Amino acid sequence: MRPHSHFLSLKNYFVYYLLTITCCLLFIFSLNAQPADSLSIEKYPFISEAKNKIENDSSSLTSFYEKLALREQNQINRVTITHIGDSHIQADIFSGTIRQELQLKFGNAGRGLVFPYRVAKSNEPSSYKTTTNTIWDAKRNVFYEKPLPIGISGFTIETNDSAAEIDLTVKNQAGLDYRFTKFTLFHERGLANYDITICDSTNCERGIFKSTDSASNSFVSELKFDKPIDRIILRNKNTDTAHQHSTRIYGILLENDSAGILYNMIGVNGAEYKHYTLSKYFEAQLTYLHSDLLIVSMGTNEGFNKAFNKDLFYKNIDTLITALKLNNPTTAIIITTPGDSFRKTKKGKVKNPDMKLAEETVINYCLNNNLAYWNLYEIMGGYGSMAKWFTAKLAAADRVHFSGKGYKLQATLFNNALMKGFENYKKNK
Repeated sequence: MRPHSHFLSLKNYFVYYLLTITCCLLFIFSLNAQPADSLSIEKYPFISEAKNKIENDSSSLTSFYEKLALREQNQINRVTITHIGDSHIQADIFSGTIRQELQLKFGNAGRGLVFPYRVAKSNEPSSYKTTTNTIWDAKRNVFYEKPLPIGISGFTIETNDSAAEIDLTVKNQAGLDYRFTKFTLFHERGLANYDITICDSTNCERGIFKSTDSASNSFVSELKFDKPIDRIILRNKNTDTAHQHSTRIYGILLENDSAGILYNMIGVNGAEYKHYTLSKYFEAQLTYLHSDLLIVSMGTNEGFNKAFNKDLFYKNIDTLITALKLNNPTTAIIITTPGDSFRKTKKGKVKNPDMKLAEETVINYCLNNNLAYWNLYEIMGGYGSMAKWFTAKLAAADRVHFSGKGYKLQATLFNNALMKGFENYKKNK
């Protein structure tokens, strides 16, 4: 869970690359190498279905439920959800399954926010693929004291290579077409930055983002297409050799022209609440998404070490959520508690009692601030339940992360809870 130094000399790069790829492959294998049997909740008696609900939602989620009802009735075109979290979210199995279930029910407005994690030498969701022709400096928000400011994705990449390219291809999911008609790039603009040429599979004249062009948003460049595409290539173009020397990218937004749900994922391995607060441009860039609902899923990393401090944890939650509410005043918020997990000690993996304290802290914060919450800790079975999830092949070997099947099961539970709250809202309206 804990990070190591991220900035490496070129001579050490290839050793780091091999180690990183090996770790990522092992992690991805643990997520996906699961039997294709049913994910029926009834198979797992340790899961508490009775507790599977969005708590404290009767007033705190009214605005979101109303927009979801209008979308269901085809009275509005789009509802936007943004899910913020740590490594449980970065893999996008939990959030990605929620995305798919909601889009199949309410319509598919696009893949949403993505980041070239592979270019940053990190694990990437399976619904798209990025490649590059060069080495990029990269940073995630866990390393807040290092150079490179952090923006909307919790990651930043930068290169001084004037010939650098990023190739992005989206992959359709079952019943969902993720080709896009609008491409938005969150990047550094200004005299010192390269222009960026936009190409697709057959045409490298689709557009150009000039770094010095005037724009309504200082971090955003947008391009629309006349028909859906599934691949795009970003290519640096040096048009001012005296001044241009870098490209810095914070994130990419992929949308289509269809009505439905736009479900954005922002996940960072090792992240805690404080890391997003310390991300220089995160809050400002997040407002561009105009989210109707923010889902915040963290706490595992805070409770991982023995030095867990529930008062400091409460304060860090408050600092981030207060900033999110200030910058997104009409946006509803759901906080999910961290699940049960184990802690690594000299004697091996042991149950982690601090996760109970973390769960209680999240709940206290939500009750004190009239926020909705989803209690994963109790739903999955409470203290020590991670052992049962592992035995049922729902958790990874570290007893901190889950297997692919486990994340998909969590997503089904969350979606069931959200729809239960939605149906209650419509019934009592």
